[in-house]
Amino acid sequence: MGATESKLAFRKNVFQLYEQQVPSSLLSSRPFLTEISPNLCPFLQNIPPTSQEFWHNFYTLPDTAEDVFNLFAPKDIRRVRDVAGGNLVTLIEKILDRISTFLSLTTPPTKDDAKEILNCIRILTRLLPYIFEAESDFEDKLFWSGDDLLAPKLCRAVVQLLFFRGFTLPEGTDPQTGHGVQYIIWEQGVGASVSPATTRTEITHRTETLRLLLTLLSRTIYIPTAKLTTTQSRWSNAIVTGLEKKATLSLLCSLLNTSVNYDPVGWGMLPYNHLIFANVQEQFVMLCLQTLVALLDARSPIQDSAPSTPDVGSSRNTPAEPDRRTSFASGSSAAAFNPASGDGGPKRDALRNDFAFYAGKLHRPQDFLLIMTGFCRILKNPLESANTYLPGSTKRVNLQAEVLMLFWKLMESNPKFQHQAMETDKILIVLASILYLAVEARNDPSQVGFLRMCSFLLHMLSQDRNFSVQLNGPFDHAAVGAAAKAVPNFTTGTWADFLFLAVHTLCTSTTRPPTSIPLHEPLLTALANVSPYVKTLSVTTANKLLSLYSAFASPAFMLANEYNHKNVFYVLEVFNNLVQYQVTGNTPLLYALVRYKQKFYALHDLTFEHANAELQRIRALRAQKLQQAGISTPSTTTTPTAATSNTNGDTTPPGETSLPTSRRESEVDHSEDVGEVIPPQEGLSEKGKGKLPAHVDSEEGGKNDGDRVDGAKADGKAMVDERGKFVPTQEWFAYWHAHLPLHTLLTLLSSLAPTIEQLCVEQGINDDRKVLEYLNSGTLVGVLPVPHPIFVRRFVGGVGVRVWFVGWFWGCVYMKSNAMGAGEAAKLCPPIWTGTHIRLFTVRIHP
Repeated sequence: MGATESKLAFRKNVFQLYEQQVPSSLLSSRPFLTEISPNLCPFLQNIPPTSQEFWHNFYTLPDTAEDVFNLFAPKDIRRVRDVAGGNLVTLIEKILDRISTFLSLTTPPTKDDAKEILNCIRILTRLLPYIFEAESDFEDKLFWSGDDLLAPKLCRAVVQLLFFRGFTLPEGTDPQTGHGVQYIIWEQGVGASVSPATTRTEITHRTETLRLLLTLLSRTIYIPTAKLTTTQSRWSNAIVTGLEKKATLSLLCSLLNTSVNYDPVGWGMLPYNHLIFANVQEQFVMLCLQTLVALLDARSPIQDSAPSTPDVGSSRNTPAEPDRRTSFASGSSAAAFNPASGDGGPKRDALRNDFAFYAGKLHRPQDFLLIMTGFCRILKNPLESANTYLPGSTKRVNLQAEVLMLFWKLMESNPKFQHQAMETDKILIVLASILYLAVEARNDPSQVGFLRMCSFLLHMLSQDRNFSVQLNGPFDHAAVGAAAKAVPNFTTGTWADFLFLAVHTLCTSTTRPPTSIPLHEPLLTALANVSPYVKTLSVTTANKLLSLYSAFASPAFMLANEYNHKNVFYVLEVFNNLVQYQVTGNTPLLYALVRYKQKFYALHDLTFEHANAELQRIRALRAQKLQQAGISTPSTTTTPTAATSNTNGDTTPPGETSLPTSRRESEVDHSEDVGEVIPPQEGLSEKGKGKLPAHVDSEEGGKNDGDRVDGAKADGKAMVDERGKFVPTQEWFAYWHAHLPLHTLLTLLSSLAPTIEQLCVEQGINDDRKVLEYLNSGTLVGVLPVPHPIFVRRFVGGVGVRVWFVGWFWGCVYMKSNAMGAGEAAKLCPPIWTGTHIRLFTVRIHP
C-alpha cells in the first residue's frame, strides 16, 4: 500500500470511530461506557474489540508522527471522546496491549515491531492531551478506576520503552540476554564510564518516547492556577514515586548525561555546519532537559502546605539576625522545597520525589565538574555565535532557559552541588550568560518570565560568599567577551563592575515593554548581598551606582507606589557595606558620594509635604500631555493599588532616569526585609547622632515594631482610597523615612566633604585624579561608626515562586513545542498541546 493509500485508510478508520453504529446491546458487557460518554445516543457508536484488523490498522498504517497528528484532527478526537467514548477506550486498551506484548518479547524486535510501537506512542501522545482537558470524569474512569489501574501501568511501560534493546538501545551481542528491557545509561558521565554505541534511529525513537513521557507529565497544564498547590498530578506522582530504583536512576542519569554532553557546535567547528547537515540532536536534548526539570519539580500538594521554616541569613561572628533578613517567595507561610533541611542531607520521605532524592545524593566532585562544564558549554553558545568573524557561521541553540531551570532545580535539591559550583570559576561563566541573556531580553514582552528567572538566579548566586569573593577577579574577555559588548559603559574591570553595570542597565531601561514586570527588588538584593566583599569598583561603576540612587531617591517616585521606597533602602545598604567593609579600594565611590552629597542631605531632610507636592506636579504634567495628545486618562490623582502595581504606574521626575514602578516585583516578599535598620547609637559621636533623622527618638531608634520597614503602616494596614488605589499618608511616610540607613553615609560626608573642598580650594586642585590620590593616602579610622554585621538575604521559594515556576516552565514547553518550524524537526516533533483547552496559563493567538 502506498503512502497516499495508507493515509486515506487511516483517515477512514478515524471517521469510523464516531460514525459506525451498532446496536446498544453491547452495553451489557461494558456498562461503565455510559458513565464515560454521557452523550451516547440510543445506538452506541462502538466498534467491537474483536475487530482485530480495524484496530490493527491504527498502529500499522501511519509512517511518521506528522501523519498521525495531521490525520487525527482535534475535532475528531473530541467527537470520539464525547460521543463514542467506548471506541476511544478500546483504542487505548489495544495500544497498551500492543506495548505490553512488545515489552515481553524474548527475541530482538523487527522493523515492523518498531514501527508499530512508534505509532502506538504517537497515537497516545496525540490523544492524551484531549483526555486531560475534559472536564468530565472520562480520565478517572479510564485510567484511575478498577483493580488494575491503567495509568501506573502506562507510566512504567513508557519508561521501559526508553531502555529497550533494539528500539532505544543498541541490540546486544549475546542472543540470550541482549534483548528486552535493560537499564543501561545512554551516555557516559554520572553513573556510567562508557557510552553505548547509538544510531540516529535510536535517537529518534528516544525522542518520540520522551515526548510521550513529557505528555504524561503535562497533566499539570490542565489544572487551574488557583488549584495548583492543592490538586495533585497523579501522573507525575506515579512516575516520580512508582518506578523501581534501577529505572529511576537510569532515567535520571541518562537525561542528565545527554544534556551535559551535548556540544552545540559539533562537526569540528565547521562553519555553517548547521545549514549543511540535518541534526535532530538539539530537539532530543531539549526534551531531555524539559523532562528532567519536570521530574525534579514534581511534588505533592502536602509539600506546599507545610509550615514555613525560613533560612536566616548568615553573619560573621555575630548572632543571627531576625527573619527580616530572609527573602520569601510569597506572602504565605509555605515551606521552601529544600531537601537539605535538618541534618543537611536529602530526606526521601519529606520529598516524595525519587528523582529529586537521588539528584540530592550526587556528591562526587568529578560529577559536579562534568555538569557545570556541560552547562557552561550550552550557556556560552549565544556568546560564541555573536562573536564570530563569519556572521551566522555558528548556530545559536535555544536551550539556555532549560539549562538555567535545571541549574536552579539542582541547586534546590543538592546543597553539595550548589557549594561546589560556587567554588569553581565556571560560575562566572554562568553569571556572564545570565546577565547577557537578561540584558538582551529586557525589551521583549515575551521574555518577562525569563527575566524573572534570571533575577531569581542572581539572588541565589549572591547569597554565597565564595561567589561574591570571585567577583573581585578581572573580567575574562577571552571567554565571554560578547557579554561585555551587551552592557553599555563596560569596557574593562572586574566581574563586580560587570555585575553592577548590568544591573544598572536592567533597572534603567527606558524602552521597556508596557507588559514588563519590574524586577528591581531581587536585582538590588543581589547587589546588597555581594557588596560587603567587593574590594574595588571602577569610576564608571561608582558613578552609575550613584545615578541609580538619584533616580530611586526621587521624591515623586518614592511616593508613587507603596513599595517604591524600598529600592532606596537596598541602594543605601550597598553604599554602607562598601564604605564600612571595603573602603580602602573604593576611593572612586567615596569621591562620588562626596560629589552627590546634596542628594543624601535632601533625602535626610525630605518632608512629606514636599514629596507629595512633587508627585502631584509630575502627575499634572503627565495628565496635561495626555490631554494634548488626545488620550483620555481615568484619573491622575491616585496611584495603582498594591495588588496591581506590577503595571506601569511609575512616576519619574523630569531629568531623572525612567524607572518602572517597583512593587513585589519578583513575587519575593521582602515585607520584613528592607535593608539595614538604624543600629544602637552607643559609640556614635555627637556629630553622628545629629545626622540621624530628626523624628527618631534617640533612645528607641531602630527598635520599634521589630525593626521592620515594609510599605505599610506600623499596624500593617495599607492606605487606599475608595477605589482601592494607594494614597501616601504622613504616617506611612514618617514610618519608613525614620528607618532610612543614612547615619553612616551622613557621618562620612560631614567629615570628608569639608576636607576635600578645603583641599581643592587651598591647592587649586581641579583634577579628579589628585583627589583620588589624596583619598588613597588617608584613612577613615575613627570617623565611621562600628561596622554592622554582614547579613545575607537568602532566597526561599514558597508558594508564590512555586506557582510561577510551574506556569512559566510549562509555558516555555508549550511555546517550544510550537516553534519547531519546518524540516525534519517539525515532522519528528509536531506540536502536542496546540488547540487544547489549557487552564494553567492563557494562550493568546495573534493574527
